[in-house]
Amino acid sequence: MSGTILPKPFDGNEHRSFLWREGDHAALLVHGFPGTPAEMLPLGMVLREAGWTVHGLMLPGLGADIENLGKRTFRDWLEALTQAVEKLCQEHSVILLVGYSMGGALALHAALDQRPAGLVLLAPFWRLAEGWPVLLWPVVRLFFRRVKPLKHADFSAIDVRHGLQRMFKNIDLENPQTQLALRQLTVSLSPVEQIRRLGLSAFERAAKIDVPTLVIQGSQDRVVPPAYTAHLINRFPSPAQYQDVNAAHDLVDPESGAWTEVRSRLLRFAESIRDAS
Repeated sequence: MSGTILPKPFDGNEHRSFLWREGDHAALLVHGFPGTPAEMLPLGMVLREAGWTVHGLMLPGLGADIENLGKRTFRDWLEALTQAVEKLCQEHSVILLVGYSMGGALALHAALDQRPAGLVLLAPFWRLAEGWPVLLWPVVRLFFRRVKPLKHADFSAIDVRHGLQRMFKNIDLENPQTQLALRQLTVSLSPVEQIRRLGLSAFERAAKIDVPTLVIQGSQDRVVPPAYTAHLINRFPSPAQYQDVNAAHDLVDPESGAWTEVRSRLLRFAESIRDAS
């Protein structure tokens, strides 16, 4: 990434890993891409209030370490997740694994090896797109090693503004110099390839998942379309609990219109996992 005028990305304590010790049962929360534990804080507080020990994992190469993202592979993310699960297992008898978006692919992938007591997948990612982008991806990857994702961005669009404000604390999006720096910001395509590989691996592993699973999907989600999630859960050897909510991809945001439903469904599932163990 480049642009000296830009603030340091993800510069704040809310973006760091967190661990809240409460009960004998523990929940491990895995954020999405290019998110941080900050997006999992609201769900973490819900579980903490219900007596769960909660760990929000910071994936390597993301957050404040995003400058080094191009050096990471999805295996690095899985290793960090595996180590976090193993550490929680040393002190807690019940582990609930919760993954959002790309974190859902990681949680699904890890669940086969780590066998948590329960698995929650929120808008679980497993494929990039349909049609020509997938067909042309090998060519894109070969000839376009780096791209400028914000070159033609509309900085007045609400979703663009919210995403950048989460990434850059106190950024002035009205400043022409800031906008120019953002348009010139260059990122590597290699993380996209890693996400693609992770998704395909998670999809293959889904056919062997045999732990109690809850899937929550937004009916208006364009990042992870409902049809993709339906295809994924049809791979499961036994039926997962499925909750469709009237929301886009922002299921973990308390400002989402579906937040009350997401919160309630998660708590009921978590309680059932705790009672069954």
